[in-house]
Amino acid sequence: MDRTRGFNDIFLLVKKAVYNSLGRRRVGLMLGLSDLPSNVAAYYTPGVIILNRKVLDKLRREVKDQRLFNSYLFHILLHEYLHSLGYDEGYTGELCYMVCRENLGDEHPATMMARYGISTVIPSLKDVEECLEDMAEPTLGKVELVKNFDSENVTYLA
Repeated sequence: MDRTRGFNDIFLLVKKAVYNSLGRRRVGLMLGLSDLPSNVAAYYTPGVIILNRKVLDKLRREVKDQRLFNSYLFHILLHEYLHSLGYDEGYTGELCYMVCRENLGDEHPATMMARYGISTVIPSLKDVEECLEDMAEPTLGKVELVKNFDSENVTYLA
């Protein structure tokens, strides 16, 4: 994960880790970036994972360690990918920790985020909550779709 660059590289690692731990996978997801409320890191709506662009921009400014930034992306994309597989919020947190621990080890930043919360590893994100339980879907403004996301199984020319 230390050498990966970009959303798609990290998402490929997420998919491999989930398949390794749970034996499940899916294809054809899109990734969007949008300016969401500051307490929402990301959410899943059918077929699309939406990441909070403001949170990512804040991280890019404040976190100089690429491994830590990639670990955050891994954790968030894993959480939302598990939702895309049909897991509810209550079980997703437990699965995130299990998948991270089995594939990355106990001391990896993504595992620590899954076990103790993002803000224990990145304190400047203490206001960000992944949990959308009992929360209405955020109102979307403009969504920027990320090109070539989850494209490993695309074998046709568009």
